[in-house]
Amino acid sequence: MKRAIEIILVKILPFVIDLYIKTLRIEIHNQPSGDKNYVFIFWHSKMLVGWWLFRKLRSAALVSQSKDGDILNSLLSKWNYKVVRGSSSKGAKEALESLIRLAKEGYNAVITPDGPRGPALNMKNGPLVISNKCSVSLIPVKISYSRKKILSKSWDRFEIPYPFSKCIVAFGNKYDYKSYLDENELTAFKSKLSAEMT
Repeated sequence: MKRAIEIILVKILPFVIDLYIKTLRIEIHNQPSGDKNYVFIFWHSKMLVGWWLFRKLRSAALVSQSKDGDILNSLLSKWNYKVVRGSSSKGAKEALESLIRLAKEGYNAVITPDGPRGPALNMKNGPLVISNKCSVSLIPVKISYSRKKILSKSWDRFEIPYPFSKCIVAFGNKYDYKSYLDENELTAFKSKLSAEMT
């Protein structure tokens, strides 16, 4: 019975989410032109709208190999993403190599840099590696909702905007991670990126 419910969720939920997001009043600022690809990053708690934003932009996404990841995989596949499965605990190296290959082929790499398990708002190095290996700029994306439900018991305090609420999307500055930095410089660089997503 449990397995049957999971299968139904994987098949039905993507359609429900797609319809739901279309009720939001989304306002986008400073969106870059589509003449080149980027590494787009936004926090895991904002991924409901975050993934939706790039569904028509020839994008690739990193999704965990968990059961929750199965649902997200189904959703992103419906939105025409190239989906790479892996996480920090399983298949990390192979997943990163696949994203690097796709970025070199001209896909946008779309990543929640504190996922899939956190800590929340703590940026991992994967997006920086892709930027470095592919000579592709990083762009942090800030997403905010006028009215929302916060799932306080989830590790990321996941945010669900209320239907018909306003959603503001602000694309940040472009950053190039051209050479590896020492520990202090790396922390400062990641803090600058994080600030533009928060």
